[in-house]
Amino acid sequence: MTPIDPGSIRRVLIRANNWIGDVVMISPAVRALRAHFRGARIAIVAKSWVLETLTGDPFYDDLIEYDSAGAHRGLGGRLRLAAALRRERFDLAVLFQKAFEAAALAFLAAVRYRVGYATDRRSLLLTHALDPPREDTHHVEAFLGIARALGCRIDDPFPSFHLREDDRRQARTLLADARLTGHSPLLALHPGASKEPRAWHPERFADLGRRLAGRYGARVVLLGSAAEHDRLRQIAAGMPSGCAFVPGPGLSIKVTGALLESCHLFVGNDSGPMHVAAALGVPTIGIFGPGTPRRTAPIGSRGRVIAVSKDYPCSPCRQKFFHECPPSPAGKPFCLEEVRVEDVEVAAADLLQRARESAL
Repeated sequence: MTPIDPGSIRRVLIRANNWIGDVVMISPAVRALRAHFRGARIAIVAKSWVLETLTGDPFYDDLIEYDSAGAHRGLGGRLRLAAALRRERFDLAVLFQKAFEAAALAFLAAVRYRVGYATDRRSLLLTHALDPPREDTHHVEAFLGIARALGCRIDDPFPSFHLREDDRRQARTLLADARLTGHSPLLALHPGASKEPRAWHPERFADLGRRLAGRYGARVVLLGSAAEHDRLRQIAAGMPSGCAFVPGPGLSIKVTGALLESCHLFVGNDSGPMHVAAALGVPTIGIFGPGTPRRTAPIGSRGRVIAVSKDYPCSPCRQKFFHECPPSPAGKPFCLEEVRVEDVEVAAADLLQRARESAL
């Protein structure tokens, strides 16, 4: 790759990914870019639903909304966004997103240097088309590969998640109102997933909560989106009275993160909140079925993470669920169906014991 002199770069445009987990996983690379292009102003363009994840992070200067369902809908909307970006006169576009559209947007915005992986037939739109990493490369390492190609020094390879004091204040108020302040252990369960076949059975989360409440006296915070609120209440109903707390619907991802930061253990599906918890240093268990821990396992700076998976040889699948394999009788992929409550309970006991020993 032809070197790019950081002194010649005044404006940097970063195209972030469309999923919260991926946005958390690009954080080490974004920090490295900030340090390398220290004289440049950095902007991140992202879809509406991930902007909140980035709010307040000190490693960029501007956020630009890509409103794909509104102002930037369709070809005309994309061209309007490209024209707006062109007026900003960016010198460098760093494309963490691997789609053709990301490269086309940077090309139409007339960004001088356009750097990203040579995927989705977009090589001709890039000035620096990088060879894609191996298929089993973890996403964090793949994103860092782009930063390294630009000459960035990687001092800290661990994901981070920025919280504001107001986020923590709101979380403290919620826990105090639920009489959970100071309770130990406090367990966070996140039963949701981006797609239903990726989500472990709700009744298994309830069973896990019952077991950990009985064994450790744990209290449980059930977290999810507003659309998942009824399911969370059903899971809570399957636990002993007073054991589970379900916050009101519509919590922001930042306040959710602040609640997670107060917990002693997180258990959830392969999802964005799993990565948020690990980035905040919370002992984290990720339950994997169609995905693979080799590429998206949680990564924490304290190393207290466990990925529970049956590691089927076909994972990660294309997630065209039940076209390539039949569902289990309960309607889940077999790779997820065969993850037992006992498997997760053993992992939880391991992390809770480690936390207790480190506190001594």
